[in-house]
Amino acid sequence: MEDNTVQEWLIQIRSLVPETKGIFNTYKTAKHVQNQRTWPNRWLNAVPHVLELRDIGKRVKKMKKKIEEINSCKNKYCLESQVAKPKRNSEWLERQRREVEEENVEGFEVAIQQVTSLLLTKALTREVVSIVGTTGSGKTTLAKKIYRTMSKQFEHPAWAFVPSIYSMRGLLLDILKDLMPIGEETLKLDDVRLAQKLRNFLQGKKYLVVIDGVEETQLWETLRKEKVFPNENHGSRLLLTTRSTRVASLASSSRDHVHKMDPLDETSRWTLLKKLVFKDGRCYPELEHLGKQIATKCDGLPLAIVSLASLLDRDKRYGQWVDIISNVSWYLNQQDSPPCFGILDLTYHTTIPEHLRKCLLYLGAYPSGSEILARQVINLWVAEELVKDEGGSKAEEIAWRYLEDLFSLSLIEVVRKRSDGGIRKFRIHEIWRMFCVLKSERTGFLQVHTKFVSHSSNNTPWRLSIHHELRCILSNNQDYLPDLCTLLCFHDRDSHDSKGSKLDFDRSPFLTVLDVGSTRVSKVDENIKRSCLLKYLKLNHPSLNRLPRTLFSLPNLQTLDIKNTCVMFPYLPSGIWGMKNLRHLLLPPYTMLPKRSDQSRKCLWHLQTLSTITPDGNTAALMFHSRFPSLIKLSLNSQEMENIKRCLERLYKLGCLQKLKIINRAVFPVPRTFPTSLVKVSLVKTDLAADDVMRMLEYLDHLQVLKLLKRSIRGPELEMKPNSFPQLRFLFMEEILVKTWSLEDG
Repeated sequence: MEDNTVQEWLIQIRSLVPETKGIFNTYKTAKHVQNQRTWPNRWLNAVPHVLELRDIGKRVKKMKKKIEEINSCKNKYCLESQVAKPKRNSEWLERQRREVEEENVEGFEVAIQQVTSLLLTKALTREVVSIVGTTGSGKTTLAKKIYRTMSKQFEHPAWAFVPSIYSMRGLLLDILKDLMPIGEETLKLDDVRLAQKLRNFLQGKKYLVVIDGVEETQLWETLRKEKVFPNENHGSRLLLTTRSTRVASLASSSRDHVHKMDPLDETSRWTLLKKLVFKDGRCYPELEHLGKQIATKCDGLPLAIVSLASLLDRDKRYGQWVDIISNVSWYLNQQDSPPCFGILDLTYHTTIPEHLRKCLLYLGAYPSGSEILARQVINLWVAEELVKDEGGSKAEEIAWRYLEDLFSLSLIEVVRKRSDGGIRKFRIHEIWRMFCVLKSERTGFLQVHTKFVSHSSNNTPWRLSIHHELRCILSNNQDYLPDLCTLLCFHDRDSHDSKGSKLDFDRSPFLTVLDVGSTRVSKVDENIKRSCLLKYLKLNHPSLNRLPRTLFSLPNLQTLDIKNTCVMFPYLPSGIWGMKNLRHLLLPPYTMLPKRSDQSRKCLWHLQTLSTITPDGNTAALMFHSRFPSLIKLSLNSQEMENIKRCLERLYKLGCLQKLKIINRAVFPVPRTFPTSLVKVSLVKTDLAADDVMRMLEYLDHLQVLKLLKRSIRGPELEMKPNSFPQLRFLFMEEILVKTWSLEDG
């Protein structure tokens, strides 16, 4: 395996990556700037441009020399054999996801009894019990087991999870949702009134509330200060899970009410490993001794055992298990790593296919406990070129398959599914998130900066994820900003700076991906036009009400997401027709497409998502002339009946359209004008006659999802005739003005 010399050699190689990328980006930017100039200006700037290219050539020569020196070191010290990958099976883990239910985890029987006894004391006062332990020790699993068995003994049970970036409002709403129906009025309440509403509901009742993942003392102090959980003589209980002993000691009713998670004992480790590797729990006699050694090396962490089990399950040969033992021993001897980092690293290199590895590492950019929007991750992977178009498949289609593969390998947990059964939101398991952060740092793939810790290395970061205020980075003269290619910002919207931040693209001219999250952005500078490499831009704060028109001339932009801003464009700038690589355009309401030039034949060939636009007389003409022939998802905000009708009449020209959403009053054209490719249709406040809707949609052979929301249809009866909607799998109706609904057989 690798020694210190090999490690140093690898560090030298990785240090070349950002420098090489910087040279390439400098060349692309210089070429773009020169091409954007008028012919007279090109002549005037010819000499400076040639000098700039000459400097780039000198940097390339220096880079070649560095590569030759590093390569000579490899030959000199015979490192090639040392860095050879361990022998591994070419077949990777079968796609079927291994289901590991909580019931399979061994060794919790005693812990369940201990915590249950603390919760079921005869004390009538409200008691607080804490489960404390390291990541992967099974805190959440233990709490879930107890909650399932004990929730029936309490009138009002509730479960809430606290992500690393949380808001008190979100936590209170999660608890309330488990206890009572939530209406629109409740959603409008501030933190103080939400706390009061929860307190009033719980008063006089016997309740059990589990709060999973309380890592800050401030959270508990706020809950206690607001007296959210009444301390009355009804036998109510609170159960917390945390990694922090300080939180546990502060919140618990006494020292005796703190349960510390112990590692699984030797017997439980081996029993769990056997269950996961051998379906019947019976190990081959010749492998039992090796299996027990491997189980011992997992440090008693259930998640580490689950991760390692996938390796053993692939190949049950004696020699393969011997190899795994030796590799595990080496990985576990690494310093500055969590106990199971080595095991996860081994799994990463042997179980996870190569094309999925960087996609997995990218998830380390997200804060702990984040509910990650699948569609956003897909677009980021594509912008980062972690996934590319291949053959006849679009990169997005391939990326969705990659995400399903990560789920099948039990690396992520689905939080919410789409109406068609796909993944809408997911979480990455915490132990894998920690691994991704550490692995990304060591390989120079990505760095994470939090409010308390900056996970930094000697390498200049070219991908940076910030888990606190963006202004903290922008206000300091950070020497890595000029080389930065990716900047992702995550923080609680309630914590933003009232002054806002100005996005000055001169400081980071090579940005490819920029997502400022919920950061308050006061202004986007005109110099964004120089960011010719930008592929992904998301601005998410409603305080932003202006954008430079130069933004709509960026040649490489693939995703532009400004839907949650208050930017008002009566018409988008006409420069948008030159954005030939645009794939996803997400706009604020009441935005209209630019008028068509009869002389211009430019099309947005790659545009897949257009949401949300207000159709006018021009929109129908754009559809008729196939200005976005590859469109898959379209959302229309209707304002004038005639315009929406003309637009829908031309919808048949969108032969790739799969998802259609119509908002506000509309009128349908004659039947059979919608493209038969439609898979999902959503109608919101459209005020359409029920019969017209059925006549228009019932013939769509591929329609799988139909949503009728908020006064979308009206009429005495909604009738679904035999043989209509042949592929419909999901029908959701809410607040529709229909008295009866008849569904006939067939």
